[in-house]
Amino acid sequence: MLIGIDKLLDLCNLFIEDNCNTDFENVELNTDFFCYPDTNEVFVSIVALENAYDEFMENLQTRTDITDISVFTWSFLHEIGHCMTWDYLSKRTKHHCEHVKRKIERGSIPTIVYYGLADEKIATDWALRFATDNYKIVKAFDEKTLDILNKIYLDNKIDLEG
Repeated sequence: MLIGIDKLLDLCNLFIEDNCNTDFENVELNTDFFCYPDTNEVFVSIVALENAYDEFMENLQTRTDITDISVFTWSFLHEIGHCMTWDYLSKRTKHHCEHVKRKIERGSIPTIVYYGLADEKIATDWALRFATDNYKIVKAFDEKTLDILNKIYLDNKIDLEG
């Protein structure tokens, strides 16, 4: 395992434990941010390049005045948002979202449609509302996260530019 990753995962788990009134599995490391909302499993990434999230951040920034939170924290909040809002969606809506996502993956629908899907929109809405209502908590988490990430990058000689 990468040096220092346990600190990041512990911080993420503590954040969920302290701020979400539901049972979550442990946060795990992966190559991308995603979740399994049926089981409340959240996965985070330390190697996803920031430009891989340009559309996500552009969509987010059109909906909030909060501009000083990192891509990592927004992505993490968004995945928590999926878990927190999953039960609000009907089976039909969930099926539709998955159908459209498969079409996006095949390239038959533009990726920008992704952010308007009901499951993506309400997860982002949850993240935005949480960050707005708990800005100091989110900002403190973000600062700690960035410190840990910078140390992980240095200690493990991870080059995000290459």
